Amino acid sequence: MRDRTKVIIGFGSIWGLFALGALLYGSFTLGANDTLPEVIAITLYGLTILPSCIMAIWYRRLVAYWLIALSPVVVFGFVYQLIAQNTSERASGQMPSRVAFLLIIAGIPALIGMLLLTAEPQNGRR
Repeated sequence: MRDRTKVIIGFGSIWGLFALGALLYGSFTLGANDTLPEVIAITLYGLTILPSCIMAIWYRRLVAYWLIALSPVVVFGFVYQLIAQNTSERASGQMPSRVAFLLIIAGIPALIGMLLLTAEPQNGRR
């Protein structure tokens, strides 16, 4: 395994720890105003990034595809919750900046997945 691949897996593991911490912190605030897509997105985001990055040591390509597929699910859940919350509050002043922040957060697993795909060939294959 090359150094570049080790750095990608290390960054993904650190981000997975952050996501797991956010899930644990968010579990205390889940309440009546949360939607089902957001709860599913938070759960998938928090519980799969760290194990996926550990599994990337052996199954890099499969993990890369999973992380890329995880991003649209997370984007849908986060943005759906934001729209539902803004609709109920009748306030949309900071919605574009919040959507941009959520898109960046949700795009990080896809970035890790794309970097894993372009890392080194696994077992001599591409």
